[in-house]
Amino acid sequence: MIMLFQINQVYGVEELPVVTIDFLSGDIIDLDKTQMIRANIQIQNYNPQDGYHFMEIIRLSDNEIIKNTEIFPKVIDDELYGVQILHYLTPDSAQSDLIGDYALRIYSEFGTGEAVSTFSIVSSSMPLNITQTSLEELIIPEEESVENIVSLQNDSIQSESKIPSWVHDIFVWYAEETISENELLAAIEYLITQEIINVDSN
Repeated sequence: MIMLFQINQVYGVEELPVVTIDFLSGDIIDLDKTQMIRANIQIQNYNPQDGYHFMEIIRLSDNEIIKNTEIFPKVIDDELYGVQILHYLTPDSAQSDLIGDYALRIYSEFGTGEAVSTFSIVSSSMPLNITQTSLEELIIPEEESVENIVSLQNDSIQSESKIPSWVHDIFVWYAEETISENELLAAIEYLITQEIINVDSN
């Protein structure tokens, strides 16, 4: 009698790491709503011998590496590690320079585990082009014009905020303990550099 055996696993050979990227900020970043890229990174079959792990942001139009920094995955269970990454888009850069397609790459120093996911940066605001025909549509009866203009101005003033919405979110996430203290401090530093918060050295 001949018996056949099928070997499903080679002992002593570890499974390769599997890296996944989940954009919490979405894969389309609208500069009119946020200036932050936020993603969850998970590494299945994590192997410490793979060395340090890094994040790269690459602009696809010219393959320029915009950012390369080390990330610090933490244990979730025996073979699963994870980390949440945040990247603030440079506030001083012109929006037109930032708009385009990008790739987020996660890789390890010595290992074979790697993942690449693409995202886009857009701006939903459009310049207002008033044509001759549209000027006729904007004519307002005299009795309503002053009242409506004042009302529109008041609505505009009330809707403006010196603090960007993504900074509000940072404080919420910190309260929920989903981001680190260093990430909170980076948001505060942004408010200081933009002179939204004035720090008196005296």
